[in-house]
Amino acid sequence: MDEAVRGAERHFAGERDFRLPVNSGFADWKPGDPDGIRNCEYVALQNAQIRALVLQPIIGAIAARLTGSDTIRLWDDQLVWKPPSPKAGDGPVVGWHTDRAYWMTCTSEEMLTAWIPFHDCPEEIGPVTYIEGSHRWPETDAMRTFNTQDLDLLERRFLGEGADSLKRVMALRKGQMSFHHSRLIHGSDLNRGTLPRLSYALHMQDGSNRWRHYLNDEGVQWELTNDRLACRTADGRPDYTDPTVFPVLWSDSTALGARG
Repeated sequence: MDEAVRGAERHFAGERDFRLPVNSGFADWKPGDPDGIRNCEYVALQNAQIRALVLQPIIGAIAARLTGSDTIRLWDDQLVWKPPSPKAGDGPVVGWHTDRAYWMTCTSEEMLTAWIPFHDCPEEIGPVTYIEGSHRWPETDAMRTFNTQDLDLLERRFLGEGADSLKRVMALRKGQMSFHHSRLIHGSDLNRGTLPRLSYALHMQDGSNRWRHYLNDEGVQWELTNDRLACRTADGRPDYTDPTVFPVLWSDSTALGARG
């Protein structure tokens, strides 16, 4: 964890151990950018210390148990830095959203995320908050509202009455992590502490996941940055099993190797 923190600091300072073949279409905060929430994606593909954390077998093993899959691959990741709010009620938040809403070119609906705080994360500094049971709710595929700052508005629109009783705040200690389903509604409130909140969202795909055609509201085929990073299958589709972009984090063979 300490090495991952150092890796995060290096990444925010602009250092890169590996270069991506694309440089646009994804969040990657750099010095000089507005200093609200810093959101960096594909960090494990650019930073050796974050990559070492991602490859810890325990993370992929837990994901495999939760999904019932014999293989877990990297999908994407996000390094998120949230500053303390300068005054009560005024500061950046992460809007209520579902990860699945951003991954509509995926065939699997069983993908999941490990949320890993890089330090003790009590409730006052705005840890991730889940809406219990919401992964079973219909019609949440449009919740692409990560950057929406009005949490109350989103609650009225998507959650209705009784939302407070369903909220589960993940107040975790350094070294702990939580896992959530790709359809689970989640977000985070203000950082009411005195120090920045630094956390990492490791998005994972189960072994069954493949690319699919998906059209947006204008009838145009969706294209994710993942699609531009991945190599192509024989029939020209983005290959979500490309080991360079989506390395295996856990498989039955990993388990056999671990047992010697």
